[in-house]
Amino acid sequence: MEPNTEKVVKIPNNLDSLSLVRQEVKTFLIDDFPLDAVGKVIFCIDEIVTNIIEHGFPNKTNSLIQVRMIKTSKDLKFIITDSGIPFDPTKKKSDTWKHLYESGSDGGFGLRSVKKIMTVEYKRLVAESLNELTLSYTRINR
Repeated sequence: MEPNTEKVVKIPNNLDSLSLVRQEVKTFLIDDFPLDAVGKVIFCIDEIVTNIIEHGFPNKTNSLIQVRMIKTSKDLKFIITDSGIPFDPTKKKSDTWKHLYESGSDGGFGLRSVKKIMTVEYKRLVAESLNELTLSYTRINR
């Protein structure tokens, strides 16, 4: 693996774009990370981008979502930027798995899963009216 590798992908904010983002993440990671880690990361990015598309643009305004992928020998970072409505997932209390299941809740499982797999940081870029979500995954050496 090169010391630092970076790639930026911009996708339209529609669900048809999810297969593109999954493929881009897989291609970015597949040669340097174990398949189980690649699968977990793809799941997380897919979940976050799906939430942005479904909840961040209630008026279905056309926009782009940027996914910046950074790979080092120690970790992965995915910086996802969008112009949807502000939402800080780090402030959302994660219900327990049991509560989510018993309540019959329609949501919450994905975000809770992402928080279990990756470190999540949110920043509102006020001047640009953008949301910036950073997902980090620490490489476990084998």
